Amino acid sequence: MKPTKVLIGICAYNEEKNIANLLQNLIIKQNLPKNTRILVICSGCTDKTPHIVEEFQKRDPRINLIVEKARRGKANALNKIFRIAKESADVLVLVNADAVPEHGSITKIMSKLLINNDVGAVFAQPVPFKGNNGVCHRIVRVIWRLHHIISINQKPKLSGELCAIRTGCLQEIPERVATDEPYIEIIIQQQGWRILYVPDAVVYIRCPTNVVDLLKQRKRIRIGHLQVQHETKFKVSTSGLVNSLQAFSFLKPSELPYALIGAFLEILAYFEARFTFNKNRIPYMWEPIKSTKF
Repeated sequence: MKPTKVLIGICAYNEEKNIANLLQNLIIKQNLPKNTRILVICSGCTDKTPHIVEEFQKRDPRINLIVEKARRGKANALNKIFRIAKESADVLVLVNADAVPEHGSITKIMSKLLINNDVGAVFAQPVPFKGNNGVCHRIVRVIWRLHHIISINQKPKLSGELCAIRTGCLQEIPERVATDEPYIEIIIQQQGWRILYVPDAVVYIRCPTNVVDLLKQRKRIRIGHLQVQHETKFKVSTSGLVNSLQAFSFLKPSELPYALIGAFLEILAYFEARFTFNKNRIPYMWEPIKSTKF
C-alpha cells in the first residue's frame, strides 16, 4: 500500500509569540510520518515570525517556508497552500499558527479521514487554553462548548483550527472573504463528501481575554457568516438561532450565566456586523486580536 503523503499548512501573520510552540509541537508530539511536509506561509509579517520558522527549518528539513512581502489576506494564502497540496499530497492538514494540537490529535483526525471513504474532511475539537478564569474566559469556553454540542448533536460545522482534508476535493475559495471555513465546507459537501467531527482529537486555541476583543472577533465572524449566506444561501450550523437554543439545554447550570452574557454579546456583534456588511466593508484582511497574541 502506497504511503499517504501529508502536507501540513499554516498561515501566519505576526505570530512570533506563538509559531515556535506550534512547530515544536508538530515535530515532537504528533508522531508525523516521515514523508510529511510542513508548509508555513508568512504573509506581510513585520515581526520575527519568518526568522523563527527559518531556525526550525535548519533543524528539520520537513519544514518549508514561503515568505510573501505583501499581506493579501488568509484566503489568498490558503489558495496557495491548496495548489501545492493538490500537486504533492494526498491529505492536507490545516492548523492555525496560534494553536497547539494535543498529543496525537493529528494522527486521530487523519486516521478517521483515511478509514472513511465517504468523508472529505475531519476536524478536531477546539478548546481554549486555560486562562485566568475571569468572566471573558468563561464566556469563551461556553461559546466553544456550544460549537461542540451543535457539531455532535446536530450538524458538524467545519473548524479550521485543526482539520484534515482530502486533497482531491480541494478547490480555491474566493479571496475577499471574512471567514474561510464556510466556503471550504460548501465545496466539500457539494461534491458529495461528508464532514466528520472527532471530539477526542483536541486543539488548544488562543481566545480574546477581554470583552472588547471578544466583541471584535465575534463581529468579524458574523460578517463572514452574513457574507457566505448572501452569496451562496448556505447557513453555518452554529449561527442558527434554533440550533443555539437547542444546544443551551445541554449546558451545565454553572455555564448558563456566561451563556446569557455571551448571547447578549452575539446580538451586539450581529447588529454591528449587519451594519458593516451593508456598507460593504468586508474585513478579508483581519485586524489581529491583540489579546490572542501572547
